[in-house]
Amino acid sequence: MEINYLSEMNAYFDEILYGNHQKFTTKRIQATNQLKSYIVENHLDSGKSTQSYDEKVIEFFNKINSGLKYDFKIRQSKDEHLFINSSSEGTVYIDTSQKRFWKIHSVAKAEVSDYFHRILTKKKNFDQIWLPIPFLLGLPKFGEMYGIGISFTEELKDDEFESLYPDNSDNLSMNIRRLYVKELLKLMKNSSMKEVMGVNKISILDPSSEENESYIIDDITFFGKVTARGTSYSKHSHILESILYNYKKNISNIEDEYALHFDPGTSAIEGYPIEVVLKRGEINIQKLVSVLFSGNKPFSLWGIPQWKSENYCQISAVDLHNGNYGKMIDFEVFPSLIRAYLPQGTCGNSISRLLTNIHQSIDATAVIKGREASDFFKIL
Repeated sequence: MEINYLSEMNAYFDEILYGNHQKFTTKRIQATNQLKSYIVENHLDSGKSTQSYDEKVIEFFNKINSGLKYDFKIRQSKDEHLFINSSSEGTVYIDTSQKRFWKIHSVAKAEVSDYFHRILTKKKNFDQIWLPIPFLLGLPKFGEMYGIGISFTEELKDDEFESLYPDNSDNLSMNIRRLYVKELLKLMKNSSMKEVMGVNKISILDPSSEENESYIIDDITFFGKVTARGTSYSKHSHILESILYNYKKNISNIEDEYALHFDPGTSAIEGYPIEVVLKRGEINIQKLVSVLFSGNKPFSLWGIPQWKSENYCQISAVDLHNGNYGKMIDFEVFPSLIRAYLPQGTCGNSISRLLTNIHQSIDATAVIKGREASDFFKIL
């Protein structure tokens, strides 16, 4: 079946979803061609160029495909927003309806689509989206809470066996589905362990109504991968659009309201510092600064600390991440506070990346407070 329009792609994914649903309900066989969607940020359209946007997209993927281990070939469909990258191992559908945030879909094996996503987000001016815990926990607004994934990779404390058995895997990892999700969330809120309960995935169910038997279960990860099971692509698409709408709103707020710039009209610096409040007790600030600004992943920030006192450090850091590569961000670090000064023109995604990775490895209870004391990245 050759697909040339987004509407045809939607119908095709409906068929895949329903076929997988039937296979499981009648034979109890889990499909290997589950629908996977990825939201990625890009700045391909930034800068001056005589090329059209479509030409930029085609040229970009021709360059990427030449270095992939799969034999992908890119083509533009008859729909101006749909590009199709096909290989003998599967096909990737790229929806560029929103130029900055693309939606990428595939029913190829996860190893193929994950590989493509991983390579894409390593390219300059590209990044995955980063969903902090308050954002993930707000997603049940668009359905019923069906499952939750939790992990934490400890960066501030050393294990006594670390030198004997080096292991980069999570120190804490669990997946809970259905019956016990709400009870787990209650336990998290009331437990001292909440500081290391890094929510990395939320599963939500958009159930059928009495008139319509269609449903979807979406597993949504903190890095913007959404895996669908069910019978309705339109419900999956609605959840994707809801994630994207709320994420864009938060990123735009950072870039428009908080980024620092000189206003010639008032002859004043406009914008505000962004403050990450750490709630975890007994944080070693020297270790914190070392982890954040070593240049290593996942933070990808490099800078030379300027210690003003034992509990106060200033850093002018270079952002080494592809989506914001080479931009400078100034930081002040205290034992319970990280203050970032984001220059105008710097991608707001760098702040969501900072907070998300803090949640996954430093303090799962950290928050960013806005000027009106409201939490950033909350949906509700």
